[in-house]
Amino acid sequence: MKRKILIRFFSVTLASTLFVFIFGFIAVKLNAESVMEERLIEETKIVALMLDSSEDFEKFKAYEGNDKFRITVFDTEGNVIMESDTRAELENHRDRVEIQDALNDNPTVHTRYSKTFDCEMTYYAMKVNIDNRVVVLRLAIRGSELASYLSVTLPSFIIVLIIALVMSVIISHFISVSISSKIDNVGQSLKSINKGEYVPIKTDSSEPELYSVLCEINELNESTRSHIIELEREQKKLGKVLESISQGIIAVNDRREVVFANKSAFALLSGDKNAIGKELVVMLDQPPVYERICRHLNESYSFECDYNERALYIVIHEIAQDEMGISSILIITDITDQRAMARQKSEFFANASHELKTPVTVMQGLSELLLQDEGVPKSSAKRIERIHKESVRLGSLISDMLKLSRLESGDEMELSSIPVDLRATFEEALEEQRVNITEKNLSCSVTGNGTVMADPKKIYELAQNLCSNAVNYNKQGGEIKVSISSGDEAVLVTVADTGIGIEEKHIPLLCQRFYRVDKSHSKKTGGTGLGLAIVKHICALYGASLQIKSTLGVGTQVRVEFKKQ
Repeated sequence: MKRKILIRFFSVTLASTLFVFIFGFIAVKLNAESVMEERLIEETKIVALMLDSSEDFEKFKAYEGNDKFRITVFDTEGNVIMESDTRAELENHRDRVEIQDALNDNPTVHTRYSKTFDCEMTYYAMKVNIDNRVVVLRLAIRGSELASYLSVTLPSFIIVLIIALVMSVIISHFISVSISSKIDNVGQSLKSINKGEYVPIKTDSSEPELYSVLCEINELNESTRSHIIELEREQKKLGKVLESISQGIIAVNDRREVVFANKSAFALLSGDKNAIGKELVVMLDQPPVYERICRHLNESYSFECDYNERALYIVIHEIAQDEMGISSILIITDITDQRAMARQKSEFFANASHELKTPVTVMQGLSELLLQDEGVPKSSAKRIERIHKESVRLGSLISDMLKLSRLESGDEMELSSIPVDLRATFEEALEEQRVNITEKNLSCSVTGNGTVMADPKKIYELAQNLCSNAVNYNKQGGEIKVSISSGDEAVLVTVADTGIGIEEKHIPLLCQRFYRVDKSHSKKTGGTGLGLAIVKHICALYGASLQIKSTLGVGTQVRVEFKKQ
């Protein structure tokens, strides 16, 4: 850095000095020429004053043989009357420029090459009256006179040039050292920030402009240091949080290389920290799981899988490519315990429902027999009727619990798969609700046609639950529309009602077991809170999608889309 500054300063100084030297020399040369011309003109005028007659020509014999000075007299025709140099040829000089200028009363100085003296000569001529006639007096001096003058001044210029160059080297050295030391000071201060040992830049108030700049750099460095410390603190916090959570987190780039993985990810996948910077396959020793992840890296996707005697739930989040090169984030959750708990809960529901089914059936039968006995008092008959009604409701609940338990446990995976007419199924489900439809004066319609490959009992359970909800939660004099449409890739069933509707905040929770928006209304309609949970599991069983839309006070629309196989 110092060398570059020295070279640049010296180059600028050298260029400036040479520029001054060249133009100074030219100025001196021009000035010398001007002085020489003025001197020639003055001497010519002095010589002219010495000439009164032709006899005065004898005075010029003193200049014969003078190599530096020459005097010549011409008549108006250009013929030589007198020549101080005997070597000169006495030819006619009428065509000489200085002669013509003199005869035209416009005497001027001219310089040209002289064959007689074999050098540059400077001439000046003027008219003079001698013996009542006009003659032309011309004086000439050698160009070497100017050269001799310049030869005297040139060494002085060269000495000054050398002194200036030496001084420029010395001054450039001191300036480069001064500037480089200040730059080094700034660099050391910046390096100290990275090392965590901030050292302010040394400032000097004797240089106001530089002092203010260095102070601003110090303030900026101090602010940067504070931000770095804060970022390091936040990074440590984030690192501790990521390392302490039980879920595994893996960040990968678009080349499927692991950019980041926390401790839980290594523990769940039995990997080690050497996998950072390598392909994701290094962390996964089960090719099917790796291939499934790779197929969905460019989308948001989630799935469950068994991995090394564990049950894992893997969520893939696609993110926009950033400067760190992260394209996807994998969140891995160990659901082994949750799956075991769900299995235990399902077994409990199945066992409890199975054990309760027999006594509830007995209660229904006995209550029906008592209601048919005409000897039962009216006061007791009302109580028995209530017992019968609640036992029927309890029986329906137990039946739904058993259905849901079998769906969750997967006991019915070996189901028949035959073409099922959706229109006929939904018409049958609505017909089963004919009593309630008549009581509420509802208008029902089923339009369109479609067929799916499934177990007829399961599709009927799905239709039964959807139609039951549409009837039970409808308004008096309302409407139910079931529309079926079949496309090239899927069959869509839509059940729409004009009922009481549901608030948007409740919709994500509707498929949870026993969830009820209005518990009092559910008791009136006899709902168990398991209908949509059963629908959801049947949809999952056949890979169908379930979508619920509702507006409070307007109605509800349920869409089930079966993909064609």
